Amino acid sequence: MLTVEVKGISFANKGAELMLFAIIDQFRQRGVDARFVVEPNGPYQRRADFGLWQKTRYIRKQLNLVAPMSWLPSRIRTMFGLINESEIDLVLDASGFSYGDQWNPAVARDRISSTVVAFNKRNVPVVLLPQALGPFTKPKTRKTFAHIAKHADLVFPRDDHSFQFTQALLTHTEQKHIKRCPDFTNLIKGMPAEAFDAEQHQICFIPNSKMVEKRDDGDNYITFMVKAIEAALQQNAKPFILIHEADADRKLTAQIQAQLSQQIPVLDPQHALKIKWIIGQSKVVVSSRYHGLVSALSQGVPVIATGWSHKYQELLSDYNCQNQLFDVTTDVTQAIESLQLLLEDAEQYQELHSVISAAGEWQREAVERMWDEVFALVSGHD
Repeated sequence: MLTVEVKGISFANKGAELMLFAIIDQFRQRGVDARFVVEPNGPYQRRADFGLWQKTRYIRKQLNLVAPMSWLPSRIRTMFGLINESEIDLVLDASGFSYGDQWNPAVARDRISSTVVAFNKRNVPVVLLPQALGPFTKPKTRKTFAHIAKHADLVFPRDDHSFQFTQALLTHTEQKHIKRCPDFTNLIKGMPAEAFDAEQHQICFIPNSKMVEKRDDGDNYITFMVKAIEAALQQNAKPFILIHEADADRKLTAQIQAQLSQQIPVLDPQHALKIKWIIGQSKVVVSSRYHGLVSALSQGVPVIATGWSHKYQELLSDYNCQNQLFDVTTDVTQAIESLQLLLEDAEQYQELHSVISAAGEWQREAVERMWDEVFALVSGHD
């Protein structure tokens, strides 16, 4: 049995949870027996729900606070579901978007930079699964991630900008293991959600608290969402709000609802696969949650997108629908017109659906090839 460490997963983030489902599903489909290990961050119950083992590593201020647990005999550690770093056979980093100038370089240092060489020495493959990376203009950020990129076995930037940012850190001869691959949650299927009613839930609005936190025009974002929902209501298009993440999105939903002419339904399944399924059943998705958009586009659902980083533009470009990305300050009118067109013009709707679906095919093929490379590394280390 392989012992696989998964890095970068946060259960407060349903996109991260979806990535964990996708990882586990690939091992199941390929018949590879594995146990999955994470560092003990957040409530234990969420890890228990996935059957995850706990790594005897919890870093704070560069100190491993649970190091004494690693000294326990193997028999005792097994009783408590504890795994030492020396027992890891494969490292998969599924951070999503954690490495670049927007983030404290300590995140990259503590998560993987400080241990990647030790994994190399033990011949343990380290793979950065498809994720957004960079930019790396700050010296500490650049140095920390360059160390990771150099010593990882495979690095998969998921868009052109991320690919270029990562390549720029290495010499030409050091770049062979840097390979572009789109988001890998496109292969995982959703799970039916009993709360969904196809008659009442048609136009899916996914709020994103980061649009308030990461931008200077948070009030404009709320106004954008309110106007778009009102446009859907005027056309009797059955809008509803889907909670994709945690409490911050629920609070934002309350702010949006307070400004609407009438309350609309809110679905809050708190399960990544149910969220994906609901998105797939919707006619149109209005979202600035990255994995909300991935879940829509990978299932051929047209979108009205907003965002706060380069990863949004890159995602929509991959699906040949970059014109569906709108700025919440300057493009409100255009976004509403695009939404109305999708609701009124069946031919336009079908054309966009066909374009998105066609792009989804090559992306699924690319992710399958990416997994082939990952499992080739594993077979080479049996």
